[in-house]
Amino acid sequence: METFGQKFKRVTISALLQIAGFAQRNFLMVGFIAATLLIELTGVAVTSGKFYMTQPWLFFTFVAILCLISLYLPGHTPRFILFIVALSVHVVLDLIFIIVYDSTGTIFDYAMLNLRTDAMMIAESVPISFTYTFVSVLILALYCTLGAYYKKRVPAGSYKRVAVIVTSSLLTAVIAVDAFVIYFTNARKRSNDLSYKLSQTETGTYSNKGIIGNLADELAYGLWFSDIDVGDRNELEQFIYRNTTEQTAMFGEASGYNVVTVLCESFEWFTFLADAERYPNGYAKHLLPIVDEDGEQLPAAFDEQSLSEALHELYPNLYRFYESDSTVILNNSHALEKTDISENKSIIGNYPLYEYINYAYPENTIPYSMPNIMKSLFDVESNSFHNGYKTFYNRNVHHTHALGFNSYTASEDMDYKTDDTGSLGERNLDSEMIEMCKERMFPTDRRFNTFITTITQHGQYAYRDNLQPYYEKMDELGILPYIEGDGNNNALRYYCAAGMDFDKAIGIMLDYLDENGLADKTLITLFGDHNSYYQGVSNYAKNIYSYSADNYSALYRVPVMIRVGNKSLGNPTIEKFTCLVDIYPTVLDLLGVYTFKNLTYGVSAFSPESSILYSRAYDKFLTDKIYFNSLSNIIYSAPDVNDEYIENIKSRAITLLDKISHVNRLFAADFFSGDGATTFYTRLKSIQDP
Repeated sequence: METFGQKFKRVTISALLQIAGFAQRNFLMVGFIAATLLIELTGVAVTSGKFYMTQPWLFFTFVAILCLISLYLPGHTPRFILFIVALSVHVVLDLIFIIVYDSTGTIFDYAMLNLRTDAMMIAESVPISFTYTFVSVLILALYCTLGAYYKKRVPAGSYKRVAVIVTSSLLTAVIAVDAFVIYFTNARKRSNDLSYKLSQTETGTYSNKGIIGNLADELAYGLWFSDIDVGDRNELEQFIYRNTTEQTAMFGEASGYNVVTVLCESFEWFTFLADAERYPNGYAKHLLPIVDEDGEQLPAAFDEQSLSEALHELYPNLYRFYESDSTVILNNSHALEKTDISENKSIIGNYPLYEYINYAYPENTIPYSMPNIMKSLFDVESNSFHNGYKTFYNRNVHHTHALGFNSYTASEDMDYKTDDTGSLGERNLDSEMIEMCKERMFPTDRRFNTFITTITQHGQYAYRDNLQPYYEKMDELGILPYIEGDGNNNALRYYCAAGMDFDKAIGIMLDYLDENGLADKTLITLFGDHNSYYQGVSNYAKNIYSYSADNYSALYRVPVMIRVGNKSLGNPTIEKFTCLVDIYPTVLDLLGVYTFKNLTYGVSAFSPESSILYSRAYDKFLTDKIYFNSLSNIIYSAPDVNDEYIENIKSRAITLLDKISHVNRLFAADFFSGDGATTFYTRLKSIQDP
């Protein structure tokens, strides 16, 4: 009699022989599964650094569907063609989303479809991943070669009708389960309760669902789950007007002033400052001994005094602003967004989740925007300027409708001799924009509110003809010389040369304000919209390349400087954590304007409270001590972070998420349209000091 062990051995061998036989008869299918999985995992690896997927079910469902289709095709040749086409499409799709990730640092979300035109307008240097391209093309070529060889030598498998029916039924069940999973995971993304974000399992990378799985999930979300539940409008109104902002010690210090806000594209402190601790690969390199070709150590090119003098010569106007007795330095401010979101946050103090408002809500009524508040309270005209295309980010509609600017002036409206907006690798000069538009930006016959968005420091960072005079000045002083083959050094050189033109632009602005008696009564804010992530310039200058760095959050530390006319303030420095949503309440605080606290994600920089940063673009929370997707996925924490700090962060994050959920509803309902705006302005005026 056959023992259990013998029976198990016989059944196992039989099963293995059947599997081997199936694999031999269906070598095209088996090869396709292996090839497409390797291609997907390569894409995941080059974007997330992980060679696995934690939720691969959607990806495998698409693979199974293609395998099922192949069962209905007669013979090897049509199946071979199907799998080659599928692999080719897979390679191209993954490459597209890898390029998007390498360009932006973010995975695909459905709302990005609104940005497709803008993406083409700035596609100047597409960062194609060599590793992914090489590996995926090699896999595809290997599949084509081996498939063509063996399909002539291995008989085509025949499929019984029953097997096809059973396989189809099983796959239908799998698809139904996947549909249920998609519904369940997306249905919990409730617009009126975002607290799930503190416990979500998503990491914001493709290591969750893979590139193809994420695409399917985002398309499903966008098509069927993206509607915002406005809910109880009375509760929404009560929430808006529940709390008002408080006075700080600086409240009203700029009462009656003009307002100028300058968003400088990719502006960082190391544009003009030398700090060996914070920017070891920046200008501080010039303080290190030089090693010549023979290995001999020579004295450093500069000492601290001579380096400071050289930088003051290169950036006289930024130092003039930075060192002014009237300037407040926000020395611990951070940004983790793209330009359009940072711009809006500085103008309206908030931003909804799930949508890009320049496209989704360009004609909404936003009575609490800075231009609309200045108009309603002080009858001040507001104007916006940008030396890029007028349609970029749909600003020509969004700025003059939703944000309430009286006009929006773009490069097409400026008298550039050579408009470099669309030139490969080139950028219009900020200095030329300020020179051409200064009379409109800073009128002498009325109070004004002017918003300026610059472009010269926008990446990519390569040689530009219109910056040649700045390269020559740097070489004359021996600052960041060009080094053959050193991509990091040269990208930083080109970046800092672009900063010299921004410096010139600031000088033109300050001189004009001084010459026309406007400086005493003008509040000026300069800030960087995000770090200089193009070509990893920020990583290089700060020597921060991984989450394990003790100062990882410093990667997103950007300048914010506020000059309060010519008041003698002692050049104060604010060291508490701030972020770009704090600019809006800080400017209103200085102007002596109370507003409604629940509409602002941040607080005045002069308040004892501190904000927490939530990034719409990256789905991350950030302070100067912690960086996370959720409290179950803390990516970075400083050495001194303890349980008490995390509990405090959790409390602040819940408060912020509650505000975001209400702002979602405000935008979706266009809550302030019609009588809503009138009510807002009435209530706004009622809370101001008589």
